[in-house]
Amino acid sequence: MKTQWTGIGKEGVVRYVGWGVVGVVVVLVGVSAWWILSQDEESFAGCNVVGINVHGCIMTYAPAADEGASGVPEGCDAIAVSEEIIGTLEQASQHSNIRAVLLDIDSTGGQAQAAVEIEDALTMAGLPSVAWIRGYGDSAAYWVASAASTIIASEESDIGSIGVTSSYTDYSRQNAQDGITYNSISTGKYKDMGNPDKPLTAEERAALEKSNRITLDNFIETVATNRDLPIEKVEALADGSTWLGKEALSLGLIDALGTYPTVLEHLREVLQDEPVICWR
Repeated sequence: MKTQWTGIGKEGVVRYVGWGVVGVVVVLVGVSAWWILSQDEESFAGCNVVGINVHGCIMTYAPAADEGASGVPEGCDAIAVSEEIIGTLEQASQHSNIRAVLLDIDSTGGQAQAAVEIEDALTMAGLPSVAWIRGYGDSAAYWVASAASTIIASEESDIGSIGVTSSYTDYSRQNAQDGITYNSISTGKYKDMGNPDKPLTAEERAALEKSNRITLDNFIETVATNRDLPIEKVEALADGSTWLGKEALSLGLIDALGTYPTVLEHLREVLQDEPVICWR
């Protein structure tokens, strides 16, 4: 339809063929959508709960795996990808047989943005949800957990770490000893801020601390809202500390102590039915 021919006959042919193509495309899109939905329907067949693993470092996307590498960043034993979790929650919310969400959380944290995206998707799904904290539910992982209707953790679970970090290693002194010189060729004084091969200036530190404070305020407000806690109480807890299960329960950071059987019993109460979980 992009080519414009002069003449009624040719224009008529163009329009006819053009709309014919559009019609074929519409049909193909419709068939594709039906096939995808039918596949989703099959994948959730027989389930009333969707189970989602939130393990390892929480990130917005999965890094590409190089040849011989797993694609898991250094320092992470696994990754939980927000865009994948969002997709699962969107699919699950479209199927009437899925009536609850179970998040299996074992993570020491990750990117704040990824946590925000998962939190929003969980809210948008509009389903009762349980965050089951296993080994760790810290930092960005606790941000995610706070969005669940109920949080269950064991007495030995590590919970909290409400705080923000942008710490890194400065190699500039070692470089000087090794005779290595860092040449800063940047368009602005903050452009290479955080480069490990140069010392951090006082202005750069202030800028990073300002950003951390903004994110921390968002974290505190989110936890206070999601957990129905006074914001002053959450501010007092927001020093990066973690707590084991019993203390986290007394602080209002979780709702119950227990392990998988406790989670299943809670789901039975919510569903008034036996929970059948499809894991993603």
